[in-house]
Amino acid sequence: MLTRVRHLFRPETQESLIKKYTRDLSTITSQIHSLDKTLKKKDVTQAKWQRNFNIYGSSLLIALTAVLYTFFKTKAALWLVVAASFAAFIALKVCIKKWFNFSAQRTSLKMDKLKAEHQEKLEALKQKTHFYSTNSLIQRFSSGEYQAEDAITLMDEEMKKKHEELGQLQEELRNLKHQEDTQESQAKREKWFDKMLGVLSGGDAVNAQIRPIICQKCGKHAGSYMLPGMPLQYVCPLCGWELKSESADSVKVGDEKKSDSTLSKEPI
Repeated sequence: MLTRVRHLFRPETQESLIKKYTRDLSTITSQIHSLDKTLKKKDVTQAKWQRNFNIYGSSLLIALTAVLYTFFKTKAALWLVVAASFAAFIALKVCIKKWFNFSAQRTSLKMDKLKAEHQEKLEALKQKTHFYSTNSLIQRFSSGEYQAEDAITLMDEEMKKKHEELGQLQEELRNLKHQEDTQESQAKREKWFDKMLGVLSGGDAVNAQIRPIICQKCGKHAGSYMLPGMPLQYVCPLCGWELKSESADSVKVGDEKKSDSTLSKEPI
């Protein structure tokens, strides 16, 4: 009550409000973590109790049956006592399981209440600090009038280059859609796919050195590539020609025109 009266004459500052909610949210968060640890510990304890009860309870039941066998002369009375002992064993096992489930359920309910309180505190903090209005203004005016231009401005040089390459590929794709389905347009489409794969894979100076492998027997390209100076073992999937070389410099490579015409026909 005194706190409310004091706030009427001296409004709560933004800094004190944040400190207050920080303290409250930290307390609730620590309680949630504590209950979560308790819940996990109870699961481990339940599994341990169930395992020990199965081992020692079964052993005790067997020992009791052996002792009673020496005291009872009639089998009917013996089986009756054994059945009663077994029923008691099952009932006790079910009671233990229900107790652990009841305890875990109570802990879960407490944790759910704390989570709901945590969310309410966050919403109250957002309302008192005008979070939604402030965030809306930031989103509205931080990007400027032309958001696309501002997004490019925030990119580094590499991202700008990738953005331009994707824009060019998009323009080429629009042009290819309006072209007739001819052999020349098919070659252009295959070349466009190669460019797109190069951009998506983050092509660099190493990718620029990659050369297609042309089979020396059938003279065709099967979709394989090699790096100059690197060891190479290659088997042509079209004719079975095999090559084992310590260096790929001696392998026959196709020129750009030939590789474009045979590219993506039958990849490995």
